[in-house]
Amino acid sequence: VHHPPYVATVSPAYPNDLRQKVKKALDMTGYRYIHVLAPCPTGWGYDPAKTVKIARDAVKSGIFPLYEIEGGKLSFTVEPKERIPVREYLAGQRRFRHLDDDEVDKIQMHVEERINNLIDLTKVRI
Repeated sequence: VHHPPYVATVSPAYPNDLRQKVKKALDMTGYRYIHVLAPCPTGWGYDPAKTVKIARDAVKSGIFPLYEIEGGKLSFTVEPKERIPVREYLAGQRRFRHLDDDEVDKIQMHVEERINNLIDLTKVRI
């Protein structure tokens, strides 16, 4: 079992959070991992002018939560005041146009389960 000193998720829609996490990782020794959300207008099928909105909606919907794990302790670094429905995030991208309502509902359920699991992990050391 590996216990890296630092693991984090970052999004270009939250540049201050991104900057703080990169700085923190650079100041550490040992293995550090930062998972970056990188929206792709061409591949995802949306207007490039909406890149920040797409990235922000990924966080606000719970599809891509922003957190860090430091010394085995998980904490959220950006917590949306209100989550938007996953459907709203998916609707802005052509890559999801083939999904029917049942499939979108399943994705919503999966996201809610994942967020609840992450919330549970904030209460323990990993």
